[in-house]
Amino acid sequence: MNSKKLILYSSVFAIQGLSNAAIPILPELAGEGNANPAVSSLLYSGYFIGALLTLLPFGILADRIGNLKVAGLGIILTVISGLFISCSDNLWILGISRFVEGLGCGAFFPAAFSMLAEWKDSQRSLGEFNFLLNAGLAAGVFFSGMLAELGIKTAISIFTILAGFSCTLLLPEAWKLLSSGRSSREKDKFGISNSKSNSKESSGEQSGTLMTFEPARYLKKARQACSESGFWKIWGILVIFYGTTGLLTSNYPEYSADFLTKPELGLAISASYIAAMLSSLAAGRSSADYKKIVKTGIILAAVGILLSVKTPLLAFFLIGAGGGATVIGLITAISRISSSGFTMGIFNTGIYAGLGLVPVLGSLFIGPLGYETVFLGSSLVLLMMLFIKLK
Repeated sequence: MNSKKLILYSSVFAIQGLSNAAIPILPELAGEGNANPAVSSLLYSGYFIGALLTLLPFGILADRIGNLKVAGLGIILTVISGLFISCSDNLWILGISRFVEGLGCGAFFPAAFSMLAEWKDSQRSLGEFNFLLNAGLAAGVFFSGMLAELGIKTAISIFTILAGFSCTLLLPEAWKLLSSGRSSREKDKFGISNSKSNSKESSGEQSGTLMTFEPARYLKKARQACSESGFWKIWGILVIFYGTTGLLTSNYPEYSADFLTKPELGLAISASYIAAMLSSLAAGRSSADYKKIVKTGIILAAVGILLSVKTPLLAFFLIGAGGGATVIGLITAISRISSSGFTMGIFNTGIYAGLGLVPVLGSLFIGPLGYETVFLGSSLVLLMMLFIKLK
């Protein structure tokens, strides 16, 4: 495994683990005097707000200065936020730290996806990356609950240390970048041309001659990518997929309160992460066309939503399996249009837009229509995505 892949793989596990490790202990983080839903929601949402606001700007920055540099910034911000969350009980510091943690996510993912999409084994690497992404989410929730008796922030400290390990892996790459920068400046000083100065490495790093940012030229390329009809089809499927599955997940605890215990609910939700891990690996290693992978994922998730009213464990397993497959297929599809940080920033924004907006809008219909009707309707909306033809 090359060093850049090791950096990305170790980092995504730590970043996602740290983000989810806070969820089971939100009331304790808020403090006894502030243990109300509003404060807990603020600590929960701060991460997603930070990510949503910065995914696109950091994607553009990655195109300008290089993917690895921006991904490294994301890892560093994650470590900083984890240290403050581990060491402080001040509500303001915790809230700001969760927001900074979201900034780290916004910096890391567009750059990481752009790097992965440019590698020769991109589909397989994306599958492995998404496997570790879901493994981090599952591990964060699991260990946060299991280790709470040792200390309420034990899991947060562990994942902060893991993120720090990823930072140490960055040091050799940082030295290479500094060395190549000095070499380029010396050659320019003495008028020596570099035949590779206009090339772009597989990591997405840009050399000195590409460091000059040309807004007009860049915006033209961005418009060309976005003008592709296939681009917005992919983005629309992404929003609807994560929106409909997020609508179920966010409302299921209340819906299932009369027939599921908390451990049973936790087991069901954990099953979705495990299924996503397995399907990500399978989709990444599959020789099937990405269109078939996307359609298979949509069908699995839609069936899972339908079954949620009767068999929760199987339902969440199918939803997770569908999610793992669909995201690999959609990333593969959009990378055929463009693998730039800008494009991957918009792609990830679609995920957070779906998770953030659709569940809120869908919940408005639960009062007059009921849970089961809304779940059925969301499943049908998701199935309609099968009629969208990807190029």
